[in-house]
Amino acid sequence: MSLFDRSERATPGALIEARRRIGWEDSRSSLLDWYRKTGRSLPWREDLSPYRVWVSEIMLQQTTVATVVGYFDRFMSRFPDVGSLAAAPVEQVLKSWEGLGYYQRARNLQKAAREIVGRGGFPENLETWMALPGVGRSTAGAICSIALGLETPILDANVRRVQRRFLHAMDPGSPDEGLLWESSTRFVTGAGDPGLVNQALMEVGATVCLPRSPRCVDCPFSRQCLTLTLGLSDALPARKKTSRPLRVRTVLVPPGRRTVWLLKNECGRLMEGLWDFLSRPGPPGHFPDEPGWSGRHLGTVEHVYSHFREEVHVFEIDPGGSGGLSEETSRVSTVSLPDSARYPLTGVARKILAFLSELDRGENR
Repeated sequence: MSLFDRSERATPGALIEARRRIGWEDSRSSLLDWYRKTGRSLPWREDLSPYRVWVSEIMLQQTTVATVVGYFDRFMSRFPDVGSLAAAPVEQVLKSWEGLGYYQRARNLQKAAREIVGRGGFPENLETWMALPGVGRSTAGAICSIALGLETPILDANVRRVQRRFLHAMDPGSPDEGLLWESSTRFVTGAGDPGLVNQALMEVGATVCLPRSPRCVDCPFSRQCLTLTLGLSDALPARKKTSRPLRVRTVLVPPGRRTVWLLKNECGRLMEGLWDFLSRPGPPGHFPDEPGWSGRHLGTVEHVYSHFREEVHVFEIDPGGSGGLSEETSRVSTVSLPDSARYPLTGVARKILAFLSELDRGENR
């Protein structure tokens, strides 16, 4: 039996009353029954130690499960405990993170590992976890509930979507934030295994309560979800679309492409610690303004980051002994094409490397 008759009008007052009628224990029971039958087997759901749970939660921030599955076990093999992660050179950590994106997560992960080692052990409560670099309230709640058994709520992107539809809290602004957190809190309060509850909530969001075309027929909340039982629209508040500015530059590569010129980014949260190809701003026509330089355009590579897009022209250039690169000699590393893959590279640098390797194979056929 549903909580609310579809014939009733979904006025603000009626919604408040419907939310008051929610049976939290019944909802949690339905959720756990569903999860025990359908929950996916994932590597971080085995051996729920604080270290493994913490690493997986950081990896899963803004990254899909399908992507993280391919990285988690390799990362655990390379850094099996917090001590090995804390002691590793940052370049090794970034290289192991390569392809996951949002590299500030990896840098914060290591900073936090060093703090944990320095204090002699893992935090034991929500507030102490939240004091670590890169750990917000929802991430801390997941770690504390799953690894420590504490009744701490979560509200990541997947669970936020579940709660919005469960409560029919569709305000595009922030007034619903407290309501969503309260709902997540009610799910774990008094639960025998709050970590299992939070994992189940995340699973619903990841596999059933999808951003578009939710699979309501398979949802454990089919009798409790106000959006479904009221027959209301399941469309979520539209996000404000932001355009990504385009950055154009030209990468310089030596003649013959047996070697490449790489530089390490020393600043900027997005790229700090990663290596990229030597380049000049603008398309090839804007450079070089140096006598004796000559070259040819090899192709163009495009890449999209979270906040901007890049259009990169790959230009084979011969400085001709003019010393035009001398101003950057101290920062440039000349690396063989095969060895460059060992460096922690930016996303676009990996594409450029693949482009050059494919070009080289094509010319040698």
